[in-house]
Amino acid sequence: MSNENQKQPIIQNEEQLIFFDEEQLIANDGEESPLVVTYPDNSSLTPEESWKILIVDDEVEIHQITKLALDDFTFGGKPLTFLSAYSGAAAKELIKQHPDTALILLDVVMESDEAGLEVVKYIRNVLGNLLVRIILHTGQPGKAPEELVITHYDINGYNSKTELTTRKLFTTIVSALRSFRTLTRLEDSRRELAQVATAAARFVPYQFLSFLHKESINDVKLGDSVQATMTILFADIRSFTNLSETLYPQENFDFLNSYLRHIGPVIRQHHGFIDKYIGDGVMALFPETADDAIQAAIEMQKQVTTYNQHRQNSGYQPISIGIGVHSGSMMLGIIGEEERLESTVIADAVNLASRLEGLTKLYGAGIITTVQTLSQLDEPQKYTCRFLDRVKVKGKQEPVAVFEIYDGDSESLQKLKNKTHTDFEHGIWLYYQQNFTEAQQRFQRVLQINNQDSAARLYLERCEVSQQTGLPLKWEGIDVLRKKGSS
Repeated sequence: MSNENQKQPIIQNEEQLIFFDEEQLIANDGEESPLVVTYPDNSSLTPEESWKILIVDDEVEIHQITKLALDDFTFGGKPLTFLSAYSGAAAKELIKQHPDTALILLDVVMESDEAGLEVVKYIRNVLGNLLVRIILHTGQPGKAPEELVITHYDINGYNSKTELTTRKLFTTIVSALRSFRTLTRLEDSRRELAQVATAAARFVPYQFLSFLHKESINDVKLGDSVQATMTILFADIRSFTNLSETLYPQENFDFLNSYLRHIGPVIRQHHGFIDKYIGDGVMALFPETADDAIQAAIEMQKQVTTYNQHRQNSGYQPISIGIGVHSGSMMLGIIGEEERLESTVIADAVNLASRLEGLTKLYGAGIITTVQTLSQLDEPQKYTCRFLDRVKVKGKQEPVAVFEIYDGDSESLQKLKNKTHTDFEHGIWLYYQQNFTEAQQRFQRVLQINNQDSAARLYLERCEVSQQTGLPLKWEGIDVLRKKGSS
């Protein structure tokens, strides 16, 4: 047999025939070909520097001819890197290892009549890879009719091997890579937008947007607002001004961020979200239940105790926080002007919650709440609390009954407050009855057992003043806060 007769045309274009020595093509006949064959010229290129093309076919010559036909091919300034698989099973493993593959030239009939179609389903349905372009090449169209395959499988092209010319192969590659490049850019843009949305949620909580019925921050406009009923929590570091004066500016930032990293997660764990930071203060909203806010306040106090252990071990002085909690109706919305928008909450309930936090300094309490919030608790009896006072906030005619919840105090302090609970509340009742002498005796008994009780000491001072005037001390909470306590 002559050399001319031993050569068979494999891929033909209109201008020339490309011939290969048949002995070379069948050299591996009877042996399993390697899983991966990388085109030597591009073996050192990274995925960003080349386009990955996966050839899946059980005929060795298809791999070799395809690579030869596309020798020196570039698209968008990048060459091709070839990967080879000789069965459907090998193709599945390979695409799993190389999810950034741009194009798959896929045979249908290999180890089974539908091996290639199974690969398509695996890529699209199992791996969820919708970017890679898949072109079916089959030598047996009857096994997989084009109309049926195009309808039922997510492929991007269908060619018969007998029709495969170099020009058609070139056109197929260019079209597929152009499509892959476009889809990849769109996916990159989508991913970038998702990252922007995630970043934006750290400035405007997604819960806030949800209340405004907005999908993203891009949908927000000036004046958007909605009315809602929820519980507000204000937390503030005691004597922060004095503390900050001992720190350098960078130390102040580091300290605040360290503290907020401890309490922020507590708020989220109890279904709340932080609306804003106000210096060292935190304003959080709890849209579901009042219990969420109270439990968060208690856990925040416990977190501060844990945080103080770390601070003391590092040679820093401990801190304490005061928390005010109140429930009510409010307006959530977007204020500002067109070039500078901000989310905010506006309501008397918000102002009162802020004033309650201020009252924690006056009464020496960790958590103060109102009767409105207590009435909304599912099981108010499971919290340890005591009545503190009826305060009149500036601008309001009706006084507000406020209570201290001390579940967040140390165990020893909780025991002392439980032990003096009856005397303390009876003393307040006597004070309002203008029985100042007996009220004074009650508060003295409280202080004999618990000399840390700032609220009892405050009432003792009031009794002394009232005994001189003959009338209960009248005051508005906001006015007293201007004279006592500092932030």
